[in-house]
Amino acid sequence: MIGRDTNLISNLPSLLHGSGFALNVYLPALINLGAKKIFISKNQIQNLSSPKVLEEYKNYILYFDENEHQDQLFDYTIIAVPPEKQYSLIFHDKNINKTNTLILEKPLASSPIKAFEILKKLKTLKVPYLINYSFRYAFWYKKLSSEIYKLPKNIELFFEWKFKARHFIHKRETWKKIHSKGGGAIRFYGIHLIAILGDMGYLQIEDANVFFDIFDHLTSFSCSFKSTSSLPKCQILINSDSSENVFSCYYLKDKKKIYLLDLQAPFPNKLGFKDDPRLDNTERFLKEKKFNFDNLSVINLWKSLEEKISI
Repeated sequence: MIGRDTNLISNLPSLLHGSGFALNVYLPALINLGAKKIFISKNQIQNLSSPKVLEEYKNYILYFDENEHQDQLFDYTIIAVPPEKQYSLIFHDKNINKTNTLILEKPLASSPIKAFEILKKLKTLKVPYLINYSFRYAFWYKKLSSEIYKLPKNIELFFEWKFKARHFIHKRETWKKIHSKGGGAIRFYGIHLIAILGDMGYLQIEDANVFFDIFDHLTSFSCSFKSTSSLPKCQILINSDSSENVFSCYYLKDKKKIYLLDLQAPFPNKLGFKDDPRLDNTERFLKEKKFNFDNLSVINLWKSLEEKISI
């Protein structure tokens, strides 16, 4: 874990919604950055599979019932819950805007249409918010985007992301498998790449293909982004039920692959470190506090992609 940055977090407590990613990553990230007190709902820990994290950070945690924090102002309010619940919290929690910064997870909602509704609602709430499209904060992103801008416009760029998701490895039944609930290869995984390609300046989806192993379980997809005046054509392929572990970006030159990025995973484990590999990335996200991303363009690209496929 990194040393604390006690100047980042105010004296106000933070509020954390969620169990898995919320407690295993956001909780230690906040504490590493200087948070003193973090409110967690009693309801969200009732069926927690690994409660040792709560014991480890017990001196920082305050438990509350759902209606007990109505008059409290928070530094960070972090929502790390399934997209359908995130949608419900934003529209039905009357205290959602009592915070210095609202943190939301991807996908913003279970569909692009509902994501547009959330963006509209956030505008009316007038609350500063950030969406954790975590590839934006990956250690490789700035260098990669800089190299892509320098590429000749007559080449074709490729992103490949192949892995076997935990729910396939452990045969778990979870919303993360289900396209209609905001899971699957496009909505849960692909949205990361859609976000950074939108940030770079890609505007249009040319075509797309998807694969379902069974109804509503969208395991893999591919699509192509049209070139722009400053960017080459780009193709992405994501397979979340693969026997390979590949996260790469390359282009072809003389029929050879020229790699700009060649990893086994977007957030590889550091040798000898026991922390979740997403922890450093999440701390960087919270610390940078970048509010200037065009999140509307991300949802537009997502919508455009889904309009190219028949589901």
